[in-house]
Amino acid sequence: MLGGVGPKKAGHGAVRRLVVPIAGALILLAAVLVTVVFYSATRMNQSAIAQQRKLTDNALSLRLVQALSELRSVSWWDEMVIKSRADALDAKWLDIEVGVFVTTSYKHDRIIVLDEANQPVYGFGQDTRLDQATQRHFAALVAPLVAQVRGGKDVSPRVTDRTLTSEVRENSKITDRTYGRGAAAVMSDNGRPVLASIMSITPSIDMALNTPRPRLLVSIIDVNGHMLTDIGRSILMPDLSFRKTGDARIGSYLLKSDDGRHMGTLGWKPAQPGDGLIGKVLPLVLLVLTAVGLIVAMLFARLITSAKRLAEREVEAQQLANHDALTGLPNRRKLRADFEALASNVMSRSRSVSVACIDLDRFKDINDTLGHQAGDELIRAVAARIEDMLKPSDTLARLGGDELAVVRHYRTTNDGDALTMAIATCFDRPFAVMGHEIEVNASIGLANAPVGSSFDDLMRQADIALYEAKAQGRGRSVRFTPPMAEKLQKRHSIEVDLRRALAERELTLNYQPIVEAATGAISSVEALVRWNSPLHGPVTPDVFVAIAEESGMMADLGRFVLEQAIEDAQKWPHIGTAINISPAQLRSATLVSDLIVATTRFGVSPRRITLEITESVLMSSDDRTMKVLNNLKACGFSLALDDFGTGYSSLSYLRDFPFDKLKIDRSFVQGLSVDHRSLAIVEGVVNFGRILGREIVAEGIETEQEMQAMQQAGCTHLQGFLFSRALPADHIEAMAATFGRLSAKRAPSLKPVAPDTAIAERSSIRKVG
Repeated sequence: MLGGVGPKKAGHGAVRRLVVPIAGALILLAAVLVTVVFYSATRMNQSAIAQQRKLTDNALSLRLVQALSELRSVSWWDEMVIKSRADALDAKWLDIEVGVFVTTSYKHDRIIVLDEANQPVYGFGQDTRLDQATQRHFAALVAPLVAQVRGGKDVSPRVTDRTLTSEVRENSKITDRTYGRGAAAVMSDNGRPVLASIMSITPSIDMALNTPRPRLLVSIIDVNGHMLTDIGRSILMPDLSFRKTGDARIGSYLLKSDDGRHMGTLGWKPAQPGDGLIGKVLPLVLLVLTAVGLIVAMLFARLITSAKRLAEREVEAQQLANHDALTGLPNRRKLRADFEALASNVMSRSRSVSVACIDLDRFKDINDTLGHQAGDELIRAVAARIEDMLKPSDTLARLGGDELAVVRHYRTTNDGDALTMAIATCFDRPFAVMGHEIEVNASIGLANAPVGSSFDDLMRQADIALYEAKAQGRGRSVRFTPPMAEKLQKRHSIEVDLRRALAERELTLNYQPIVEAATGAISSVEALVRWNSPLHGPVTPDVFVAIAEESGMMADLGRFVLEQAIEDAQKWPHIGTAINISPAQLRSATLVSDLIVATTRFGVSPRRITLEITESVLMSSDDRTMKVLNNLKACGFSLALDDFGTGYSSLSYLRDFPFDKLKIDRSFVQGLSVDHRSLAIVEGVVNFGRILGREIVAEGIETEQEMQAMQQAGCTHLQGFLFSRALPADHIEAMAATFGRLSAKRAPSLKPVAPDTAIAERSSIRKVG
């Protein structure tokens, strides 16, 4: 072919012809890579600044929402209505319960009470009462917000708060929409930025105290050093500060009031991730380019001797590259080439194309039980049976492992159901493999599209549909729909963010009190994990815990909960802490040692820790599970059976396993209103538990009727929203003290006490709720 020219001489000539263009290409590549690095660095810096500005704006809005919530904790209170009205204004009481509390605990700078005519009657700030001139000044400042709260038009674009329940309407006969209304805004006080918030002073229990035109509680927070420090710390910009003379330079946020008046600039030292990229990546890029140049030079030297050998192996390599070694079927690469060639050849005749991805269910079990050779034989048998039922124009390929794919073109529009039905019939009969009759099912994902669609898009859609088929229980076919892709993408995004959140300890624990049924005192708290993702917002535990279990993060999540809950338990030495144990943790060989290390490290007695185990874990238990539970019991930990009554053979668990407590599932408690048999079941379980000497905890108590029913049934402890929602760790000790004082007053008849319902005790409880 070379006309008599020897291989060595021809190779040298080819090398010489390659040197110049490749050298030029390397130089061009170096220039492009350096340009890309600098461009990426600039874009990263710009993106970081934009994100920091957005975080700053969101933080201001969030502080306004928080301010309204803080005002609500004192303004929606019967005692506040009484102590602030004209005929009984109690300034000393207001100093202690409102002025000092709000300015100290919530860091508001000034508090003002406006009467029915919007005139100031009380003011407090800077550890002392405000003079009349100052009160009138700030009353005039917030006049537009006052008009909004009184029923006028909205002037606050950031946040408003309106509440008028049906119970209030019925009890007070008030229909004016100004009842229970609040508003907040960023305002300009003679050019100084302030956060202003207003909330109506309204009763929470005795609606007879309500008036058609309630008094108002006004809060002023200066946008100054300590306030900006708190905001900056929350958004990882600790040097956030206010400058009167504003500019639009990098690392600044132009601060405007909600009515559009410019007041200055919030500035900070901006994060510059792009600079780090240049410092770290650019030297590496140059080093890589140098290495590539050297490697290419070495390859040139070997190219001459390799050219002939490569030519001889080209045909063989092409075959291996395009076909599966086990089945001889086309692989993904060959499938792509055939798909594109067929699409161009039949474009004038075919109108649609279907791709079906097929995955054998439980294939790993076959490999584990019969061996990999049997697994290979099964794949060959499945491929042969599917190939027999295909049309001549269809293409069958093996994508890898136990996954196959079929491509079919249609001359008329077809949704692909016939294809999936034909594939499914291939699994109606068992497969004869190495002397065994193996029955196997398959999950099928189907994607349909017009001819000319992208191969990658169709395969991706079919893979997504296959994933959905497996998620729905396997052994079925599912056709791709756009929401499937969105669902999978969102789940993947949450999984990635959860992995980061675990590494950065972004998750937190809240604690829900468990009270003694006889006295109302808090005996223990249950640790509940919470996640407020900066990217996804609040993510419910049922979502991120399921993702953690599927993605192998459950061990890390469980270890975090154990360590944090035991560390927090130091704060309330007189009450216990209950921690939920997942199935993955119970199977872990390090569970007992993790608990012992944590309790020893933080000085918490194991007797104060209760480990809650769901009934579903015990349904598949073995001797190892019993050994782990006995070891935990021997170390001093208490054991509780959670969600009792939702599984099978529940009573046998109390007999066979060393549980100290059992928690009756909330479905029985909440079922009292619709099915009286639930109470009979609860009473039976309580009697059985009493015989065995177990404590009985009723979960999900939300009404006083449910509480009384559980007391009468004989439950020893109660838990639910009627008493309290789950609270941060810093609030538990104070709440425990409050419940202890209140329980002494109410014994022997327990009454519900909670931050959201027991407003009459608000002066104590609001400080922890």
